[in-house]
Amino acid sequence: MSTTTISSPGRAAHGSVTFAGVLRSEWIKFRSLRSTRLLLLFTFVAMVGVGAMTAWVEAMTFERAMKNGMGMGMPGAPSEPMTAAQAQEALGFNLYAIPNAGLQIGILILGALAVLLISSEFGTGMIRSTMTAVPRRLPAFFAKAAVLVVVSYFLTLVAAVVTMLVAMPIFGAYGIEISFGLEGVAYSILMGGLYVAGVSLIGLSLGTLLRSSAGGIIVLVALMFLLEIGTSLLGMAPGEFWKYVGQYVPSVSGGRMLEINDKEAFLSPFAGGMVFLGWILLFLVPATISLKTRDI
Repeated sequence: MSTTTISSPGRAAHGSVTFAGVLRSEWIKFRSLRSTRLLLLFTFVAMVGVGAMTAWVEAMTFERAMKNGMGMGMPGAPSEPMTAAQAQEALGFNLYAIPNAGLQIGILILGALAVLLISSEFGTGMIRSTMTAVPRRLPAFFAKAAVLVVVSYFLTLVAAVVTMLVAMPIFGAYGIEISFGLEGVAYSILMGGLYVAGVSLIGLSLGTLLRSSAGGIIVLVALMFLLEIGTSLLGMAPGEFWKYVGQYVPSVSGGRMLEINDKEAFLSPFAGGMVFLGWILLFLVPATISLKTRDI
């Protein structure tokens, strides 16, 4: 009697695990949880909602500045009308950044989700099953990273486009015209997705290194939100060196990556992107080494 051997999904004919199979498995695990789908939906709505609110506030501020000057109509304040360009320069607003007004929400939620994606497996012991199926370990890590990068990037991209579509009529109601053709808008939308995807990689790396959901999220929040505050306080210390430390933290360097113009005494957008890439590698490389060498 002859028998027919059927290779298992994700395995090549010689029995080794293929990356395509691991990637498909991680994608199925990611999208199969209803809580994950709801969280992504909430993140999208929150990013667009914050963006719309920001657009409304900025549009009102612009209108007041254009009609009443920087006095904003306050009694006794100078009241000289300004053009839209003058108001933008005086207020320090970057209109091309409107699509990314809700970006901080995405960074917080998607970064935390990235931590949980792997730390929860360590917490439940499911990581042993994953690594038994993928003995070399790193393909599983890179598959998780690929899923996170793609989801984070496209969710942020779509949220930015929708935010811009919502913001255009809001600004139009106040007599201010903005569009996707405005200089820097398309660039800002595309780079915003890369920024959030990079934060997701940092979150995944922290979850791998610390193997703790709470610990990983706390470190991520400190890194992306609190470190900037701490370095700004260092700027008050004596010496020129401390005045420039703050621009090298991940939140500031990543934020510079989204801008289109150089600023005096600040990193250029390209340099900011390179510094942010360095932060990603600072956590990603040790995470891969840890996963490969430590017991699970």
